[in-house]
Amino acid sequence: MYLSDKTHKEVFVEQRAILLASGLGLIILVGCAGKGEVIPVHVQGSDSAAPAKAMEVSGPSIAVTAFEDSRAEKSRLGTRTHLWGGESYFNVPGGKPGEVAAQAVADYLKSKGWRAELVKPGGSVTESSADVMLSGKLLDLSVDAKSKFMQTEISSKSKIVVQALNRADKSSVRMTLNGAGTESVFWFDPEDAQGLMNEVLTASLEKLVANTKFENNLLRLGGS
Repeated sequence: MYLSDKTHKEVFVEQRAILLASGLGLIILVGCAGKGEVIPVHVQGSDSAAPAKAMEVSGPSIAVTAFEDSRAEKSRLGTRTHLWGGESYFNVPGGKPGEVAAQAVADYLKSKGWRAELVKPGGSVTESSADVMLSGKLLDLSVDAKSKFMQTEISSKSKIVVQALNRADKSSVRMTLNGAGTESVFWFDPEDAQGLMNEVLTASLEKLVANTKFENNLLRLGGS
């Protein structure tokens, strides 16, 4: 006495298949959501969530000016390619990567004990009062994400030319800071792209600190 020829096991397997198909459909819909949107990326030169106490270091005051954005693609930081077609775009809030990168550099140097500050109206460090002027040119600052089945591959690059001008003797220190990194995640979150970019940027800035030193309120090449 039964209503169909299917066994209980067959019915159970069929139900599981339906649930699996429904779940896959949900994943597809979620994966397609947000195409064409601009995804904000907050560029940071230090861990704002748990900032380390800066070391007390005597040295020159350093005024960091907004960097020149010399990238070929100035309208975005990069692209997220969706699994089922379409793209979204990464960019910094306000759309001015040169200013954001300069702030990140100032924050990073400050976290390492340098007396660095981004030049702003009303700020304590100005171009005329600083011992060292730090300017820069942004050649690359990018992050891209490409979604594939069951994973998203993220890549990031940074390339910044920095120049420090010592006001006392007009000498200068010039350096190119490079960084690159990749990461693969199962389920993409915008914070993955942001985190990788900041790691790459921070790693490249380590070269500036490691290969310079202070001498009589002047910034010179040569690690400590």
